[in-house]
Amino acid sequence: MKRVSILLIITALFAVPLTAQSAMAGYTVGLNVGMPVVGGEYYADSGMDPVFGVVVGTPYGLPLGPFNVGVNVGLESANGLTGVFGILNASVYELPQGPVSVFGGVGLLEGLGLIGGASFDYAVPDQPIVVKPYVRANITTGGAEMANGDKEMTGWIQLGAMVSYAL
Repeated sequence: MKRVSILLIITALFAVPLTAQSAMAGYTVGLNVGMPVVGGEYYADSGMDPVFGVVVGTPYGLPLGPFNVGVNVGLESANGLTGVFGILNASVYELPQGPVSVFGGVGLLEGLGLIGGASFDYAVPDQPIVVKPYVRANITTGGAEMANGDKEMTGWIQLGAMVSYAL
């Protein structure tokens, strides 16, 4: 729980100065809450606690065929594991309410971490807020520590939502 509190303090410290700068146009900051629904051996054995995180979206991206790929960065605390990720996302289908996107990332989650999933991006009318319910798979090489000191791989699938605010 201490890690979650530290994440929220860091978020508050970053969000206040960022929102005061017009140079931040195109950036978003979001809070992420997820709940694991399926866990690997270590993750399930240590408790299926909620996942909390902060995601910063950037205005940077690149066209890749029919997709426009965006770049984001995330910081998370999941069941005692803390990680930071670089995330690429692309809209794959447009609905009248907003796009369906796929995303993937790589980073450090007490070891090498990989994530991948899909989300629905719902823009709140007349507000600079986007709500993104999602499903995501996570893998880390830094799960359980074995008797010989090596780390064992683990993973989990989570359902969650991220609420982002455009700066």
